[in-house]
Amino acid sequence: MERSPSVSAVVFDIGGVLVVAESAALALAPSVGVDPRRFDDAYWRHRPAFDLGGLSPAEYWGAVAAEVGLELSAEQVERYDQVDAARWARLSPGRGELLADIAAAPVRTAILSNAPRSLATRVRAGWGAWASTAVFSSEVGVMKPDARIYELVEHGLGLQGEGIAFFDDRPENVAAARERGWRADVWESPERCRGALRELGVLGA
Repeated sequence: MERSPSVSAVVFDIGGVLVVAESAALALAPSVGVDPRRFDDAYWRHRPAFDLGGLSPAEYWGAVAAEVGLELSAEQVERYDQVDAARWARLSPGRGELLADIAAAPVRTAILSNAPRSLATRVRAGWGAWASTAVFSSEVGVMKPDARIYELVEHGLGLQGEGIAFFDDRPENVAAARERGWRADVWESPERCRGALRELGVLGA
């Protein structure tokens, strides 16, 4: 007889967990001849406001471009935003198989990500259909590690505390989840995740 899992839901972050993308500079800067280090610095400096939904794509990419001495047309803004969203929405090796195995287990599933609306839209239209619940910072105006975004996941799942397993690449986000009683771990690899989920009874041997 199979034992019942000791958790009722599994929650994943996206960036650095389900998707490990190359740097923004490598993906985007070469097309406009900008120094990659300057581009990456500008990309991440303005990213929190974009992930919170406080900046439109035009405002975000405009701020990045201005910092590195560029002017972008509306068409370039649209292209940059779509290229960037596409690279963050592409599952890394081994993740699709992991999600499929979890989908076959008797647990609910969720995504919890600090991400802009363009990425949320792509994920929801693609592999994100795997999730019972998806909470994106740009859609709710709050981001990890703020406790309020974890509450929204709990509300969506109808669960609280140790019934939820969570994987994120940032220790501060994991710590915030543990404060709510979640069984949270810093992501290392699909293999380590599988091991943790076996110990919790979510996946079989």
